[in-house]
Amino acid sequence: MLPEVKKVFLQPNIFPTRWQAVLFHNYGLVPSQRLACLLGCGVDTIEREAVRLGLKGISYNSIWSEKGYITLIRNNWYLLPYTQLCELLGVSETKLDYILQNDDFLSVKLGNYKPYCEKVYYQSLTEQEQEQTNCLAEEIVRYLQPYEIQPFDFFHNSSSNSKKEYKQGAGKRIIHGYLSPCGDAFIEDSSAYMPDALLAKYAGLGINGIWLHGMLSALSPYPFDETLSVDYPIRRKNLQQLINRCKEYGIKVYLYFNEPRALPQSKFGKYAHLIGRTESGYAALCFEQKETQEYLYNAVKDLLLGVQGLGGIITITMSENLTHCNYRQHTNCPVCKNIPPEKSASAVNNVIQKAIRDSGKDVELIANLWGWSPFTGWTEEQTLHGVELLDKDISVMCVSEYDLEIEKGGIKSKIIDYSISNPGPSAITKKTLKKASETGHKIYAKIQTNNSWECSAVPYLPTFDLLYEHLKNLTEIGVKDYMLTWTLGGYPSPMLSLVKDFAENTETFSLETWYKKTFGQEYKIVAEAVEYFCNGFKEYPFSIESLYFSPKTLGCANLWSLEKTKKQSTMVCYAFGDYEYWTNPYPLEIYLSQYEKLLQEWKIGCNLLEECKQADSLTLKIFADAAYAHFKSDYLQTKFSYLKRNKKDNLKEIERVLAEEKDNACKLLKLVYQNACIGFEASNHYYYTDRNLIEKIILMNQLSESL
Repeated sequence: MLPEVKKVFLQPNIFPTRWQAVLFHNYGLVPSQRLACLLGCGVDTIEREAVRLGLKGISYNSIWSEKGYITLIRNNWYLLPYTQLCELLGVSETKLDYILQNDDFLSVKLGNYKPYCEKVYYQSLTEQEQEQTNCLAEEIVRYLQPYEIQPFDFFHNSSSNSKKEYKQGAGKRIIHGYLSPCGDAFIEDSSAYMPDALLAKYAGLGINGIWLHGMLSALSPYPFDETLSVDYPIRRKNLQQLINRCKEYGIKVYLYFNEPRALPQSKFGKYAHLIGRTESGYAALCFEQKETQEYLYNAVKDLLLGVQGLGGIITITMSENLTHCNYRQHTNCPVCKNIPPEKSASAVNNVIQKAIRDSGKDVELIANLWGWSPFTGWTEEQTLHGVELLDKDISVMCVSEYDLEIEKGGIKSKIIDYSISNPGPSAITKKTLKKASETGHKIYAKIQTNNSWECSAVPYLPTFDLLYEHLKNLTEIGVKDYMLTWTLGGYPSPMLSLVKDFAENTETFSLETWYKKTFGQEYKIVAEAVEYFCNGFKEYPFSIESLYFSPKTLGCANLWSLEKTKKQSTMVCYAFGDYEYWTNPYPLEIYLSQYEKLLQEWKIGCNLLEECKQADSLTLKIFADAAYAHFKSDYLQTKFSYLKRNKKDNLKEIERVLAEEKDNACKLLKLVYQNACIGFEASNHYYYTDRNLIEKIILMNQLSESL
């Protein structure tokens, strides 16, 4: 079911016509023939108008349709109606719906609705529009540059992938692949997203586990809707290929399961008696029904018998996806309404563990306890009781920093997860893992190693000292095994080597020695700069609202408007003018003052790195500069959103903010041309292209002129 269509204020448009906006966003990213069909003109017209718009010399790159389709969707969400969006992508509405629902909640990130857009068609430009276009093209040409490294060319300078014997080392270190799809990963050859060059880098950095999203209905026969499992043999074949390839590097594959998944109520048919909790047209397969438990058991066991060498299964049983009837509080299932949620969540894990045991395979089950918490209405007693109910062969994993108490600018709050700026573990994580250990379970901590939603547009945040502090804290409670990332954070960075060296030499590890080994003669400069980064990052005004809804994710690619809109900012995507939404629980002045502290310290660190010459140090400098641009854009847009509500009295200050953001966008644009990793994250693809940033720069000029 595609998200509903709503009439809302559309994004600002710097172009004389809407069709030029479509052309500017998509030329070279989709075939010109497809653009011509979509806009109702000839290919020669597309080529001519692209040149007129300043896009001369840009060639079509098919990789955008294959690996950057989320970027295409986001860049056209406010431009095209569903029919033309599907035409642009070359997919059916059914396929688009699948992408929106299964590519890591993309529909939620886009706002859970589709802005109403008229169909866009080519029309000849008027004389006035031609003059406007000529002026616009002059600006575009001024900023548009050839990429030093092309988008998606992440490992262009990798050395040969010659095989050698890799030792796994002490402890488990599991990450999400930097390029791994977050939707239907196993429908394609794994070499497309897990090249040997990347596997070799991971192995050298001590990574011995890779996790990917899996759906049982796509990997095993699914009796409730057989159309969902029609290609399961293909997916198993590709999964087996990945397992075999990873094995050569001493790496195991883990499937991340959120099961059993709900179905549209209309799909149940003869299985209507299994309908449990219902919401938004979907229904859970009631887990108290014997048939549901048998399905889960048989599907897991059949998968393990059909695929050889799987390292493990990681489960999440309290999440955003409707699964068992108690996945959230207050179920409307008449069978489950009096059953405690910890009983349901542990039962799902226990059925999977029984299937593993009966398969005879050496496969580890790791129960991720995310959501076994007050966040979903659980008491501490329920969490600990849930651990007691788990089969003793199940490993237990907690988010290290969950419920950690923090104070920023005098404002006290608590963390849910995704924080590097506030090293864990929290009191409840310590208590839960202690309980798990005492009752015979192996224990894991889930942390963010490279980056987090605090700033996900850079491959890693150079805050080594904070990571070291976190690792030391976890060692004190007996944690030696880690899930190091969510979908973000899989870049093969020095952060991973720090974890490896610490894990394998915990008693003798020296951070200074690690700096020397990693950055050679420039280690003192890097270490000093990192100290400033860490000090600044500790001031980050952390909250779940800021994490998800503030402008920092798209950063300079957010399009500003002087007009008031009623749109609400969306999760790790669009930020509009509703600054109260993302500054919560901080008063505006404290939110801004905390960012001023962060930016001041971070800038000193960036300046210190100016004298670096070595490749690793220069790469770190690029990522640090890019992070600074994202943090500053958050600060500036928050300030702008407040100031524009009284344009008359704040005119001069608005002009200053516009000029600062333009300069900020120009600096980020230069970094994008230097390094293909800037702006990329596995579950969102590229947050922006160079053209998004050029559009923002020109928009800043137009807004300044309009004042």
